[in-house]
Amino acid sequence: MVKKIHQIRTLISDAAAFARAWLYTPPQNKHALLISCPDPNLYHRFFYLLVKMYQLSGYTIYYPMDFAKFRNLRNKDRYLGLMVREKHFLSIRKKNMPDHVVELTQDMLSPDYFKSYFTWKNREENVFHVPMSFHPFMYHKGLWNQEIDTDKKRINAVFCYGNFDPTAYLAIKKTAFSVATRIDLLNFFRKQKSFVSIRGKKDITEADDLLDKKYVFAIKEHYQIPMEEVRGLVSRFNFYLCCPGVVMPLCHNVIEAMSVGTIPLIQKEYAEVMYPHLKHGFNAVIFEHLDHLKTILADELFNYSEDDISSMKQQVLNYYNDYLSPEAVVKNVNESIRNNRLIYLQAEHRSVKFRP
Repeated sequence: MVKKIHQIRTLISDAAAFARAWLYTPPQNKHALLISCPDPNLYHRFFYLLVKMYQLSGYTIYYPMDFAKFRNLRNKDRYLGLMVREKHFLSIRKKNMPDHVVELTQDMLSPDYFKSYFTWKNREENVFHVPMSFHPFMYHKGLWNQEIDTDKKRINAVFCYGNFDPTAYLAIKKTAFSVATRIDLLNFFRKQKSFVSIRGKKDITEADDLLDKKYVFAIKEHYQIPMEEVRGLVSRFNFYLCCPGVVMPLCHNVIEAMSVGTIPLIQKEYAEVMYPHLKHGFNAVIFEHLDHLKTILADELFNYSEDDISSMKQQVLNYYNDYLSPEAVVKNVNESIRNNRLIYLQAEHRSVKFRP
């Protein structure tokens, strides 16, 4: 009975939301995106993120759909559902749609995101990889472009934050990737005498000198950084340790760090599934394996001059602006559509090659 009542309430809520969406007429806009994709669920959060890039770039979004599709989008995936839960995010009818629009169709997209890496020796020929983005809620809550002072003096240290739950983050070992897991990285740094595990924001904001040349970790179980404070805290450091995600090297943290000019400390395989690839000493510090990382920490990382750091920081910001910002993503996707390039869009587990 309780389940039945919940289902009825959900149906009523969905019907009311659909009615509001049906009545919505977007303002006239010469920049418009028409979505003709019957199965966006294949891409989960990454489909929302791609469409969000267009919305943030000033496009009006048209996604014609019936009630069944509306309900499916609204309830099946928490992030994909933001497309119809955000107020005036899109129009579910073509009313007021301009004559000329950018159309995104299902056959333009492929979830085989890492095919270039595993099959084509990592060549990008007539294809485009939609880059990793911030966490979806960073865009949803309007936190992605909050003004950050990127010119302030920074702590010459490595920062890392996030979830290090071994039950979740060992799954990448079952894939064809050979990156060190975030558990491997945490265990490696814990053995270093300069390792610091912080317990709150004040451990950073009131201890700048004490953290110099340290490896500073904000481990979720000890200190979960509020999303509103992530970019501000990351911007206090010269370097950010890029840990892989659950089943692939890419994780949203690296994009959040690069958006404020913090230099990625990143494994080579990770750097090479970002397109264009990051380059050692130019816009990243790249290690090949943990023994190599040990050498870099001992001989290189904290020996960069202020001019070196300033140059790398600027190149990180340039990379973000040229390839990772909403405007850059939309520009590159539009160019790919015009030139009939296949667009690789991540689809979480579906994009990953698992070992037999």
